[in-house]
Amino acid sequence: MWTPDHFAASEPGWDARLIAENPFGIMISSDAGVPLATHVPMLIHPEDRDRARSGLEGCRIIGHQARENHQWRTITDGDRLLLIFNGPHGYVSPSQYPDQPAAPTWNYTAVHLTGPVTLFHDHDELLRVINLTIDTTERDRDPGWDREPSRDYFDRIVGGIVAFQVTVESAASTYKLSQDQPEHRRTLVTDQALADPDHGRRRLGDWMRRAGG
Repeated sequence: MWTPDHFAASEPGWDARLIAENPFGIMISSDAGVPLATHVPMLIHPEDRDRARSGLEGCRIIGHQARENHQWRTITDGDRLLLIFNGPHGYVSPSQYPDQPAAPTWNYTAVHLTGPVTLFHDHDELLRVINLTIDTTERDRDPGWDREPSRDYFDRIVGGIVAFQVTVESAASTYKLSQDQPEHRRTLVTDQALADPDHGRRRLGDWMRRAGG
């Protein structure tokens, strides 16, 4: 990933935070030179979350995909995968600026991870990954979902997935959030995003405010 210095993360914990807030990413592999990609839920292994705040190298990413998906059959343990997590993004029109000349652009946030993969087929391991995924995705819901009545159901259907773990060898990220614009433009576009009725635009505005210090 190309990341100019002025679009780099200002704090080491940004990458982990973006993944935590956007746990639905893209798992990319290659089969005889042909790229394969699947959109899947993925999360930082709970045991690695504290260390992830200082950097993702060495941390484990876990996830799963449908067993009917052809992609996992083309993967061997140890193959290196690319995982992509996209955060808030949005178009910035020159009409949002109080002065000209200007050019249209797109603000966005993203994290790319690469590393070797391990596939899991064991029943108990599949249940563990599913339960960790539910723990992560349900933790901020109020009221949260009580999974106990569905335990037997999970036990019956879990064979329909394949779980995986990628140990991060390299991480790259970009936070293009109007840092290349004069302060008066950055402030105005940030305030507009934060006041937007669209939730995604407000999330983008929150990251722009963070990047602006």
